[in-house]
Amino acid sequence: MLKKLIPLAAIPLLFMACVPKEKKAPETDTDTATEFIRDILDNNLKEAEKYVLKDTANTQYFEIIKQQYLKKEKAELEKYKASDIIINEISNPADSIRLIDYSNSYNKAVKNKLKLVRIDGKWLVDLKYSF
Repeated sequence: MLKKLIPLAAIPLLFMACVPKEKKAPETDTDTATEFIRDILDNNLKEAEKYVLKDTANTQYFEIIKQQYLKKEKAELEKYKASDIIINEISNPADSIRLIDYSNSYNKAVKNKLKLVRIDGKWLVDLKYSF
């Protein structure tokens, strides 16, 4: 009897293991920046776009980023995917603004700047600063 119950008890565990976990929304400015940068490096642009401040200019700038990634060779994209994020500096010009200077381990020489703004308690990337 016990031998029959053990496989039945395992079935719900198998189903739970197969359900993809939802990505937890970042809560801090650093978490948001890290998620955005990681998604860009991983060529996961749909996820990265979720962190972008929604306005006309940012939408256009994000399209430019997409086009740049479409032009990259697969080997180069793999190197970006394998790279680590290097945060060089974080500055706080205001309570609701963070400026992050970062690079990645694949291309350390290129320093990028990212502006995050807090709107309605949520940190978002403002690409207008970066371009």
